[in-house]
Amino acid sequence: MKKILLIEDNPNVLLNTTRMLQAEGYMIISADNGRVGLEMAQQHIPSLIICDIMMPEIDGYGVIEALRKNPSTTTIPFIFLSAKSDKNDLRQGMELGSDDYLTKPFTRDELLGAINAQFRKQEIINSYYKQELANLRGNISKSLPHQLLFPAIEVMGLADILVKNYHAMQAHEVPDIGKRIRKAGRDMHEMVKKFLLYAELESTENNAEWINQTRNSKATFVDIEISSCAKKIAENYNRVSDLQVDINDGGSIQISDSYLNVIVKELVDNAFKFSSEGTTVDVVGNCDDKDYCLIITDHGQGIEPEQIANFGAYMKFEKKLYIQQGTGLGLAIAKRLLELHGGRLEIESIPYEITVVRAFLPLSSRK
Repeated sequence: MKKILLIEDNPNVLLNTTRMLQAEGYMIISADNGRVGLEMAQQHIPSLIICDIMMPEIDGYGVIEALRKNPSTTTIPFIFLSAKSDKNDLRQGMELGSDDYLTKPFTRDELLGAINAQFRKQEIINSYYKQELANLRGNISKSLPHQLLFPAIEVMGLADILVKNYHAMQAHEVPDIGKRIRKAGRDMHEMVKKFLLYAELESTENNAEWINQTRNSKATFVDIEISSCAKKIAENYNRVSDLQVDINDGGSIQISDSYLNVIVKELVDNAFKFSSEGTTVDVVGNCDDKDYCLIITDHGQGIEPEQIANFGAYMKFEKKLYIQQGTGLGLAIAKRLLELHGGRLEIESIPYEITVVRAFLPLSSRK
């Protein structure tokens, strides 16, 4: 049985509307002012809230504003009831997050139509996110074992060599095998961290409070952060001479240093991973009046047009080549982080000639 919270200070309207909705099979929780309505909403977490605008203590605008700031009530469908029919009142309610608006006096059909419309919309949204969650779980369960398989085989194989042949090995051979085991272990650790980070980012898609807090972060030493990260990646591939960096510090960017580091790491790492030694990887950063643009260019194997068009987190794991080399997830993480901060990712690629990746992030201030 769906639970509806009805907030109305007119006792006759409250009683008649309650009876009407109870006759339709709804469980009704009622409140005769905004303060009590807020308490009831937080206590019972209803499926829908119907609220009058003009009320003592806290009016309807105050009620919805408080509800939308609370993570536990922010997504509850909300319908305003009011004797006022001015367009400014309607606009104010919608800007605060109202889903619908009924003008008194309203008919039974109008009220039930508005309620049914909100429940249908919620069912569509819930179905969508359930499917997305199922896809995410399925993709993780299919892709993660493949990504961990190759370094795990290497760890087991090298460990087996140590166990069986340690007595015949020379002293200098043992540290070399230990380094290879450590690298394979680090590869597994990094892959698990990537999957966990992507799952975390996906789970925060509807968390408005978390998104607002995240967008209030600032990265200030942009040139130092990007240059340092790109250099570390180049060193990992023993290709420092292939790296060309031209970063302008255009002010602070609306993202934390740690998330900026993740974006740069994933994009630059992909550029080195899928290009050959001796070919350049260019990392350029500049800004205009609104955005800071980070451009990474490489001359490697590139990305097919259909892959760019259908860009997603796990689709690129389908081909054996990409399963072995692990592409796709890093780009998806970078794309998701950019979008969460109000930015965007653009990719242009001519396979085996050139790939240009542009990451745009909003500037928080200018120097």
